Amino acid sequence: MLKEKLPDWLTAARGLIATAILGMIPFGPKALSRVIALLLLGWTTDMLDGRLARRYEKSPTWIGDHEFQFDMVMVLASAIYLIAVGLVPAWVGIPYLGFALLLAAWAYRSKEFLQFKALVMGLAFPWVFIPFVVAYFHARPAAYAGLVWMLVALALDWKRFTGVVGDFLHGSGLVGR
Repeated sequence: MLKEKLPDWLTAARGLIATAILGMIPFGPKALSRVIALLLLGWTTDMLDGRLARRYEKSPTWIGDHEFQFDMVMVLASAIYLIAVGLVPAWVGIPYLGFALLLAAWAYRSKEFLQFKALVMGLAFPWVFIPFVVAYFHARPAAYAGLVWMLVALALDWKRFTGVVGDFLHGSGLVGR
């Protein structure tokens, strides 16, 4: 019973991590290392939830069906943090996020999830990496921790990475089905 719920708990944890990231805003830029640590924890839960769900032959749940949305909420929270504390200029970040959210909401109405997912992945892509780029200039050890994490994650989960990239390419229409 506990094993069957663990994948959902790991997915839902990204919602809590997003909340914790937003909670770092009052601490300003000096909380960047903690935000990076939270992001790395979140991406680790992302790697584990699907593997565990498959291992335990878990049936789909609402949380599992919305795993992508939990990922994007975490990415959005880190973008909001970076803009709110001044590490990304508001005149760049706010219009980008506003446009991206409107475009994503419009695309969601299409009911073609793979196309919606590809569009949102394309819009979110810079925000997945910007925290680590910013950390390179403001919290270098955190940036290096992120780089090491990314290399280890790619080595451990290369097949999943290529699957995600394949989903993006198919959903975007860049590669035929």
